[in-house]
Amino acid sequence: MATPSWVTQPQDMARCRAEARRLLGDPGQLPVTFRLDGRTCRGMPAAWQPVSRRRQLDANLVETVIEGRDPDTGMALRVEAVEYQDYPVLEWTAWLTHGGRAPTPIIADLRALDSLFAGPPPVLWHSNGDFYSAEGYQAFQTPLQAGQEQRFAPVGGRPCDRAFPYYRLRWGDQGMSLAIGWPGQWAAAFAATEAGLRIQAGQEHTHLRLQPGETIRTPRLTLMWWTGDDERAANQWRRWHRDHLRPRPDGQPLSPRLVGHGTDEGEEFTAATEANQCRYLDRWAARGIPISTWWIDAGWYPCYDSQHQRRWPETGTWVPDPERFPTGMGAVAAKAAAQGAGLLLWFEPERVRPGTQLDREHPEWLLSASGTDNRLLNLGRPDCRQWLTDHVSRVISDNGIRVYRQDFNFEPLAHWRENDAPDRQGMNENLHVQGYLQYWDELLARHPGLWIDSCASGGRRNDLETMRRAVPLHYTDYGYGNHPVKLSFHHVLCQWLPYFKEVTLSWDLVPPARFDAGVDSFSYHCGFGPMMAPAIDIARDDYDYPLMRRLVAIWERAAGTMLDGDYYPLAPIHRSPKHWVVRQFDHPETGIGWVQGIRLPACAEGLYLARCRGLDPRATYRCENPESGQVFERTGAQLQQGLLLAAPARGAVIWFYQRMG
Repeated sequence: MATPSWVTQPQDMARCRAEARRLLGDPGQLPVTFRLDGRTCRGMPAAWQPVSRRRQLDANLVETVIEGRDPDTGMALRVEAVEYQDYPVLEWTAWLTHGGRAPTPIIADLRALDSLFAGPPPVLWHSNGDFYSAEGYQAFQTPLQAGQEQRFAPVGGRPCDRAFPYYRLRWGDQGMSLAIGWPGQWAAAFAATEAGLRIQAGQEHTHLRLQPGETIRTPRLTLMWWTGDDERAANQWRRWHRDHLRPRPDGQPLSPRLVGHGTDEGEEFTAATEANQCRYLDRWAARGIPISTWWIDAGWYPCYDSQHQRRWPETGTWVPDPERFPTGMGAVAAKAAAQGAGLLLWFEPERVRPGTQLDREHPEWLLSASGTDNRLLNLGRPDCRQWLTDHVSRVISDNGIRVYRQDFNFEPLAHWRENDAPDRQGMNENLHVQGYLQYWDELLARHPGLWIDSCASGGRRNDLETMRRAVPLHYTDYGYGNHPVKLSFHHVLCQWLPYFKEVTLSWDLVPPARFDAGVDSFSYHCGFGPMMAPAIDIARDDYDYPLMRRLVAIWERAAGTMLDGDYYPLAPIHRSPKHWVVRQFDHPETGIGWVQGIRLPACAEGLYLARCRGLDPRATYRCENPESGQVFERTGAQLQQGLLLAAPARGAVIWFYQRMG
């Protein structure tokens, strides 16, 4: 029998090893480049006396550390690289630390990657990220031509804002995926030449001196090699993400979650109280809906504005509002835990508003910028970061928080750059990024069962360095109930960021100002995600709760395979209400999977022939429709020829399958 397509291919591992030797084998040819006092430095010159050490971190990770020191300035360069033994993946980060007694000469244009990859001009896959638009999360495939260059950078300092730091390069039937891990303002360039493809990536702007004892770092660069088509490339990435990146609270891989929530009238959760949160938890339990996460979003802290109105954006005082939670969140967390749910609580620590605790007590920690009264909490200051870590850690411990949700609702770039001296350009950003990552690392180390949700006005800070520590539950602020748009967003998410939250809103039935339109099969099919949040007001009695329980049970059955299985879009990707959305998730190791067809509201065709992927053509599969009760058996070859999907207008259907024998 041929090697299954989902198994890591030996030729990919061989290419990864060869590229690792090329990129890391000679210290003088390391892909890290910068200018020092006007001179271009590539890698580590021999005069820096480089030393390389290699060690096995665990069964699947081998680390190589290369270090050297400039004899003239005392500045040290350290490159930390990791090769994966179970996937064709290589990644590295570089650090510059100044050990001299006087400031360094100007360090400029620091790049984590500046290297030529041999071969003809490739096809470049790229996306435009999230920016509160129906045009977000678009995927493009651009054939590069010799002499052509494509440049990318986000807007405003959040790494996925109108750019997406994930790329795929295809040379015929093989390729390389690339991710830039930098939760700030990065830049990348892909230049096709006669000799090959030159790739440059790093922090967008650096022109600075290091003071004695200071350290700056580059983004983390992650490269994966693959053979086959884009689907195989995406699924290999999903598997690596599953095995090595997905958070493991309490040592277990993060599993699908069902969200419960409830609040009275008020902006966001500004009307939440201990009493109503406990009451709503009781109502979810009474309805028999098995939630696993209790969600409290913005507004639980003291947040009065100048008109003495509670407004959630008034951030900077991070304690439960004593008027509404006089004993903290402990009672809410305990009631949630008794029902099998962990408490999720929203924070936005980097934004400090005038008059809040941080503004009053520590104005020296705040960076201002022209045109806004939002202050940026300067996590590049060790004393600031340590205070925030200790303070939030106490809030987590004292209030039983299981999910730390961090938002970031303004652009930080001007706050960094306007406060940089002419010979320190890029320094505030670099130190802030280091502090932000250290802050999260310390929270996770202190609270082993904690996991983190990364949010930034939706999905604008989901670079891979952030995603090594978190998942992007709230991947956009746009179009919660706009089915064609959000389902097209899923196409990019399923390829790169497999764990996300979806909601069951339906704006084709009610205007966006309305919270929900009840419970119906179509909206729940459109709400499939590894985390699902039913969009209901649990205080109401007029829903069809028995139907809701049946639909939640279908989602529960599907969610694990959606998270762990291979992803195949079985219909063209679009943003029109006139067509079907059809997708398959397949777990070939166990032989289980499902095919879902969503007939969008303006679609005239009641049938769609879905040609299944990834199946064993000789095996027999038992297929079941959980809503109609239909069951039949087909061979893998027959399902590859086509599974006929039927759905009513504005309807959906799902077929689960199981390999027999």
